[in-house]
Amino acid sequence: LKQVLAAKSFDARAAATRVVADERDRVPGAFDLLKAAALDEHPRVRTEALRGLSFFPTPEAAAAVLASLKKPADYYTQYTGEAALAANLKAWRPAFVKGELGSDPAERKLLGTIIATDARGAQAVPYLQILLGKDTAPEEQRNKAMQALADMRGGNASNGRLVFQRNCTACHQVEGMGQNYGPQMDGNVDGKGPVGKRLTKFKIVESLIDPNAEVDMKFLSTKIDTVDGKSVSGLVVSETKDEVVIFDGKDKKHIKVADIESRKTLKQSSMPEGLAAVMAPTEFLDVIAYLASLK
Repeated sequence: LKQVLAAKSFDARAAATRVVADERDRVPGAFDLLKAAALDEHPRVRTEALRGLSFFPTPEAAAAVLASLKKPADYYTQYTGEAALAANLKAWRPAFVKGELGSDPAERKLLGTIIATDARGAQAVPYLQILLGKDTAPEEQRNKAMQALADMRGGNASNGRLVFQRNCTACHQVEGMGQNYGPQMDGNVDGKGPVGKRLTKFKIVESLIDPNAEVDMKFLSTKIDTVDGKSVSGLVVSETKDEVVIFDGKDKKHIKVADIESRKTLKQSSMPEGLAAVMAPTEFLDVIAYLASLK
């Protein structure tokens, strides 16, 4: 992982940084790796690092975010950095009040603005903890948490579009962007129109939290075991008498029919679980606002 973090290709460094963020609990020194990546020369790498730092609710993480934002930032980087700070407002606010965080006027202005106007992430956290925690909450409690998220105001649809583009267009198509493996977000599905028209905000929240809650048959996962002991699961995107092509969420896997030992349709969505957990709380609310706006 450290070798790829030092690769010449910024795409490779960004991918490795995303792995560090997602596997932070299992990667020794994950915080220090993200802190270093947050100062990378390329904004895409810094964006991934800032997303990762949002999972560390400490003043040290906030300082690392601020240091990163001193470098030239594109829209994605700036938004992700601000979202990371907003998500951990309670963690760094005492240090800011004491004058221990914010070394120059620009930083103090940014932090002050977040304290004054961006409590969106903080209000969503308790409900996301209920829905994404290790211990499964009772169904009634989960439904109340999802309804609370659906009822929240303040989501920024423009920012949500960028978050969706970054996290979801590997499978979904919207506004001409992305792949047409899952339901089209702004297209007509079974005569019911775009996602904001065919789903309530509660159902949009539920689809991100629990993609297996309601699944169209054509989007169910398929598991294939091959004669050489390998296993592939994902959405069947095409097949012939000689070959089956499965999209596993990242890549297309080409499997010869002659190599298939068993094939089974799973009662689960081909959309990966845990997607909501990789978004900052503010990003989650922004995505909900964006999807609900697609009418």
